[in-house]
Amino acid sequence: MITCFHHQLLLLNSLVFTFRFASSFSSQIAPETTVIQRQNVKKVLDEVYGTEHSDQWQQRRSEARIFGEEDASLQMPQDELVYGELGIDALATILDAVGVNEGDKFLDIGAGDGMLVTGASLLYPEFIKVSKGVEIVPDLHERSIVFQSRLEEFIEMDQSEEYIGMCPQTSLHLGNCYEPDHELKDIFSQTTLAVCFATAWCRGIPGRKLERLSEALGRNGLSPLPTGARLVTIDGVLDHRKDGFNLEGELKFYWYVHAPIEYV
Repeated sequence: MITCFHHQLLLLNSLVFTFRFASSFSSQIAPETTVIQRQNVKKVLDEVYGTEHSDQWQQRRSEARIFGEEDASLQMPQDELVYGELGIDALATILDAVGVNEGDKFLDIGAGDGMLVTGASLLYPEFIKVSKGVEIVPDLHERSIVFQSRLEEFIEMDQSEEYIGMCPQTSLHLGNCYEPDHELKDIFSQTTLAVCFATAWCRGIPGRKLERLSEALGRNGLSPLPTGARLVTIDGVLDHRKDGFNLEGELKFYWYVHAPIEYV
């Protein structure tokens, strides 16, 4: 067993799945993000979530891990509640490779503090129509709402030219895709592009297969995605032999992952 602590260089394996029988309509695809564009987005997010490796950043992430560990009401394996978070550069690299379509409705499954929900909207403001996040841990969800409010206040007060027009259209939701309510089902049914950082979810599972998630989001699942939707899983694999998913491609790249992760 290898334990990788925060800021370790890991090989991230991103797999892109779509539902079969996708519509044949064409839409404009967003150009790849630039270095300057990513830097501007990170400057905005740093004001709220803390600069990487700062005391504020470290404290935020430490508290996030505690939230899941202390909430026994969730009745979820502790391994699945380990807090992990992609950086904006990693998110942009993945979404640039997948291709963001004009009018996409983005969803982060396991949104945590909501940083990627906001980040996706800020990276592709003219292409992502709305960016949403779903989180199962109540304390994390409540804190994500606070962060979102702070971000909106910061952008409203700051008159720098680089921030003009960057206020994201986002919404954050508390819920469980395995036990969805009507609102959550509606969110999944309208999603066209989703991301799931599943490193902790598939720990110890042979082949890192996310059979439960695949079933939940599949055609007969409790939280089905619509036909043609694209789902990017990071470090986990859907069962694309059933449930209506097609494996469209695989992206492997090295990145710093800021979470304690054990690999068997």
